[in-house]
Amino acid sequence: MANFFSADNKFFVLMSKIFDMLVLSVMWLLFSVTGLTVAAYCVAAGKVTEGSVAFYALLVLAAALTSLIGPASTAFYYTVVKVIRRERSYMFKEFFRSFKLNFKQGVILGFIYEVLTVLAIIDFFYLWDTSQAGSKLSGMMLGAFLVLVIFTIFSVIYIFPVLSRFTVTIKNLIKWAFFMSIRHIGWTLLLAVLFVGSGVLMYLSFFYMPPLMFIMPGIYMILASFPMERIFKRYMPVEEVSDEESGIDQWYNE
Repeated sequence: MANFFSADNKFFVLMSKIFDMLVLSVMWLLFSVTGLTVAAYCVAAGKVTEGSVAFYALLVLAAALTSLIGPASTAFYYTVVKVIRRERSYMFKEFFRSFKLNFKQGVILGFIYEVLTVLAIIDFFYLWDTSQAGSKLSGMMLGAFLVLVIFTIFSVIYIFPVLSRFTVTIKNLIKWAFFMSIRHIGWTLLLAVLFVGSGVLMYLSFFYMPPLMFIMPGIYMILASFPMERIFKRYMPVEEVSDEESGIDQWYNE
């Protein structure tokens, strides 16, 4: 009976990891969608008038807050792998350490993909409407547009995990993410299905099963980390000295 209540009991270890994943998912959601939620509420509740100075100021604030999805996603991946999978250090410590360390690059990348997303939505509906009207050129442009969207999804799947592990410039981060997505196209297709599927489930859960929204981010991140870590190991330098000699916890090479 004493072993059952032990901190090393596999059941309690599993429950602890599930709880940590849930907390990380909630933290990620708070950083990622707070700006959009506040903006949508203010507009829907009539707190600001569309087209007013306050309305545009609110949009700028929402865009700035939503850009936090960059450092939040980076910290989310890093913490899932190091703390939950490798059982190193502590959840809050590693999350905020990674969040702070990658804040500037993460925000810039978050804003870039935020702008690309908005432009993609606008372009898609415009091209769809014109192609439905019988424009052959719009139909061809729509096909080219969808190809670009696919490659954008490929890069966004990799870029924040790459940022969590490697210290490089934003330009090289984008290049590396694109390069890895093409070189490991088999894994990329699997990750893309997982990414899009998780996004669709989160969207549907908002209307039909809200609690699922707080679970799906963690499920996606833990599942995505398995192929992602297999890929990363090909690019990690093999250290010839031990952790004790280098003073660095080389958990990522395990």
